[in-house]
Amino acid sequence: MRRPAQIGLGIVGVALGMVGMVALRDATLSTHQHVDPASRVTLVVDASTEGAESSQTLQEMVDALLHTCRLEVAADIAGPIENEGDGRFRAVLAPSLDESNRRQLRGCVEDWTIDHLLVEVVAFEPSP
Repeated sequence: MRRPAQIGLGIVGVALGMVGMVALRDATLSTHQHVDPASRVTLVVDASTEGAESSQTLQEMVDALLHTCRLEVAADIAGPIENEGDGRFRAVLAPSLDESNRRQLRGCVEDWTIDHLLVEVVAFEPSP
């Protein structure tokens, strides 16, 4: 027969495990918020390349990456991706992105999706 202390500790252990699982689920679950369909956000990135094919430009590589990653979120690239020089690029996304989509886009953009291309998200700026 089990002692009451062992049963009590078992119940506390199960309860703590359940609380931990709920906390982990809430921290990792992608939950989307409503975004105004007419809204826009500007994605600003810094990009560099080393060892890429000589026939590929940095502009082409950034265009390919951003168009690929935009498939991961609920937005489209509105207009051309602007090259500001020195490896800085801007792309307007419509509609704007909620926090979950921003994290997902940042993760895609900053992964090594295209060989020899390193891209860092600088900012998500409000767009008129």
